[in-house]
Amino acid sequence: DTWVEGRVAYVNDGDTAVVDVAGRSLRVRFYGIDAPERQNRDWPAQPYSRVATRFMQTLIGGRAVRVRLTGERTHAREVGEVFVDGRSASQAIVAAGLAWWNERYARGDRELERLQAEARAARRGLWQQARPVAPWAHRARHRRA
Repeated sequence: DTWVEGRVAYVNDGDTAVVDVAGRSLRVRFYGIDAPERQNRDWPAQPYSRVATRFMQTLIGGRAVRVRLTGERTHAREVGEVFVDGRSASQAIVAAGLAWWNERYARGDRELERLQAEARAARRGLWQQARPVAPWAHRARHRRA
């Protein structure tokens, strides 16, 4: 893992942000999570996408952060765990019930697993829905359509 420090310039959505690191823009896809999808040309917005985006804007927007880069890349973005005041943004949004633990890419992360189970049991955020659809299922459904 590589650590970098910077300031969040822009929050794209609940699981992606642009961090200014030493004069360059780093697009970061947050480690271990998948937030509800915003509307784009390929699919409609998912419930809670705006709430998840606002949560992340409030938590890290414009703030100084440390980022643990995993070395993975996805769609021209670095995968990294963003920390603000020593707290993981990935853990915070999962605890708030506004993103899924992405087990496929963070299989051994027992803390994300625990936080999701707690949020789900407490029916926080998107867990208030009768049948929340995971973002990866939402994307796959609309890709096939």
